[in-house]
Amino acid sequence: MAAALAAVSPSTVFPAVRFNVSGTRYTVVKQVAELLGMVVVDNEEDTDCDLVWIDTAIPLDKYMQLKPYQILNHFPGMGEICRKDSLARNIQKLRIFNNEEYSIIPMTWILPSEHGALSHYMREVKRRGKSKTLIVKPPNGAMGNGISLVRSLDSIPLGENLIVQEYIEKPLLLDGFKFDLRVYVLVTSCNPLRIFVYKDGLVRLSTQPYNAPTDTNIGEQFMHLTNYSINKHSQHFNKDEDFDKGSKRSLQYFNGWLMRNGHNITELWDKIHDVIIKTLIAAQPHLQHSYQACRPGLSFTDKCHCFEILGFDILIDETLKPYLLEVNRSPSFGIETKLDHHIKTGVITDAIKIMNIKPSDRTRKLSLQRAASRRRLLQSSLSSRPGGGGKQHLDFVTEHEEGALLLERKREEVKSRLLEVRRNREMEQHEKESMGHYQRIYPSFDIERQIFYETVLAESAKIGYTGRNQYQSSSIVKGLDKMREKELLELLCQYETEEKFNCVPTAVDWFECHGSFSPTLQPLSFYDSSPMGPELKAMAAREHEEEQTQRTMLALNTLQYSYPGKEQAEVIKIINEVQADWLKHRSDVGTFWLITLDNVKRRQLLSPVKESIKNLIKTIWRSTIVESIRLYKIFVHLFNFLLSNHGHGLWLTVPGGTGGSNQWEKLFQKKHEVLSISELHCCRRLIELCRGTITAAYYYYKRKDKTEHIDDTRGRRRSEGSLVIARSRARLCHGSVARRTTHHSLHLHLKKPFTT
Repeated sequence: MAAALAAVSPSTVFPAVRFNVSGTRYTVVKQVAELLGMVVVDNEEDTDCDLVWIDTAIPLDKYMQLKPYQILNHFPGMGEICRKDSLARNIQKLRIFNNEEYSIIPMTWILPSEHGALSHYMREVKRRGKSKTLIVKPPNGAMGNGISLVRSLDSIPLGENLIVQEYIEKPLLLDGFKFDLRVYVLVTSCNPLRIFVYKDGLVRLSTQPYNAPTDTNIGEQFMHLTNYSINKHSQHFNKDEDFDKGSKRSLQYFNGWLMRNGHNITELWDKIHDVIIKTLIAAQPHLQHSYQACRPGLSFTDKCHCFEILGFDILIDETLKPYLLEVNRSPSFGIETKLDHHIKTGVITDAIKIMNIKPSDRTRKLSLQRAASRRRLLQSSLSSRPGGGGKQHLDFVTEHEEGALLLERKREEVKSRLLEVRRNREMEQHEKESMGHYQRIYPSFDIERQIFYETVLAESAKIGYTGRNQYQSSSIVKGLDKMREKELLELLCQYETEEKFNCVPTAVDWFECHGSFSPTLQPLSFYDSSPMGPELKAMAAREHEEEQTQRTMLALNTLQYSYPGKEQAEVIKIINEVQADWLKHRSDVGTFWLITLDNVKRRQLLSPVKESIKNLIKTIWRSTIVESIRLYKIFVHLFNFLLSNHGHGLWLTVPGGTGGSNQWEKLFQKKHEVLSISELHCCRRLIELCRGTITAAYYYYKRKDKTEHIDDTRGRRRSEGSLVIARSRARLCHGSVARRTTHHSLHLHLKKPFTT
């Protein structure tokens, strides 16, 4: 024991962490705790431990009694996939959403409620001249108790709570024996969901060579059932201690066997991981609801205070399709062989290391709890004063103050999300360093697959525990969950700037300091050394804003398209030709923009236009913080409008649209503030640039072999042949006065045609 554990970790990994093991009968749990340097507590009455391990599921009130810093090895609500009837019910709900993707368990009926459907199925099978074998299980059984095979409905007791499944008659065989896999899965968080799989596990073989079920052999449990608890009583059970022999072997041996027999290991394990992820996605709404009900005081930015090691039992058929048989929330950690010792020790040790339990968590949580109590007392004291709280006080909040409160709420949301992003980054870094033989499978590293899982997760939440979408964010700042740290920092800076801008007349202050907005213009005639009144200052600010807007409009008209390796005139000619014969190309361009491109690629395509305009405004307005400038805010709203409804916002601006190409102006100004003439001209030019960009991209997409992907230029690795939109600097003239400024050209760089 000591030799195997010594290789796992030194004894100083978790000093001073108190681990209560009074709820487990497995000695390996206690031995791992000692090796990790924890203070082992074997007293059920001691409620002051950092980590609590209990073998069995516990009632909800036990969760609610936990202190804020305590961590438990079970999630409330996990029974939704660990009871066979609940598992079948939750999987069947998601089959409605996508039947093919969710055919991860054999056909299942929950009796007695689905007895009619089962009878109809068996009649149809008989009508086609075929026969089916069914396997009958108790809904909450374990260790193979109560399992039997039947070939007719007459053999199934009426009125009892049972699970009936279609028996997989053609399983993959190992040395002629039927087998299943015990895969150990670690869940460290339910919101957001985080799933890990241990790279080794158990292969459990039956003890009688397999033959397809018949009326004479369906009673042979040692042939048809792979449960260790059943087969260990067989006289043919092989107790060989080697990992590659006997009736219980390792997953590492199984992988080698697959390779020797010409099977694709990676493809099979991708399928198994997919089954595991989909199963836990089906449970996620229940886990989140139960967890929040039991730990109501916890913020979503807090570290999760539960984890769970699950035993997934997987059966593989002869086509290498994996099926989920059941999920065990209390898998056995009994040590009967060297193989048990080797695998189960690592499963527990690495799981605890991933959880990163620290003594400082206790101190921090208690401090936060005391601070929250003081805030509640203070709020109670203030609200008890005359006019100190309640609706009467809110009646005196002005519109300006209400806007300030909303801005403060937005800023706090961004701060919370920023904290969550940083915490997740630290957590991922810790996981990389500490996961040992675990590997993370969710969130998936396959971006396309992750997008699919998130879609299913949202669908699961809609039909989950409460009947409404718990997964949908209640944030008043939309899209925070997709933002990266840099974007969040920029947004936070924008809100803080807005707050200062709303409280202090910053434009007027700048005006008073400099006396002029441009070195090429004379100071305004009314601007002298005498003090300015509020009305005059406001007028000066408005005139300055209008002047800068007009200057921006002139600069926008100088933006040009260029294409590396092509003459600029040729690119402009292409855009003009497509737009001149618009009726011919309109349908194809619409298909390209609305269907061929997805939301991400549409945003990437227009992003350089947005960046070019942002830099142009920085130059003209002489400000590094453009988020507080009204015109830039209008542009941001306009970009969001153009990309809204899967790109249909921009499609409203094209000629030939319903209601005319100016329909967008009515909709946009109805949703946002009314624009001045100069601002409207700027918006029209921005849309013209976006349409030109899309037109050029469409032209080269149609012209080539359609084999490339869209990418942006923000330092991300580009696939071979990508659409890149960049900026450059040049010399340009405004009117008759030539001066050095910034010329933002849109470069459509297409090495090869791209596909989406």
